[in-house]
Amino acid sequence: MTVVKLPRMLSETVNVGQSHSVAGDSVANALEDLFVRVPGLRNHVLDDSGEIRPHVSIFVDGVQADLGTDLSEDSEVRILHAVSGG
Repeated sequence: MTVVKLPRMLSETVNVGQSHSVAGDSVANALEDLFVRVPGLRNHVLDDSGEIRPHVSIFVDGVQADLGTDLSEDSEVRILHAVSGG
């Protein structure tokens, strides 16, 4: 199965672990599987139109990806969440 990894700050915000095994042949399908299990996560990753939020980056096996990026069974998806402040 594909593994989705969340940054610590985001996983703590939605009160889940940082690593999740999911099903899906694309980033969109893998995220949807994760969102079913962790409903509060969707609003932190996707905007109201279903697009990746501007302050969120998604990488598949170390390469920046989008929702349409294909996945293999051993892909690793990392969600990075920009942090700001001073």
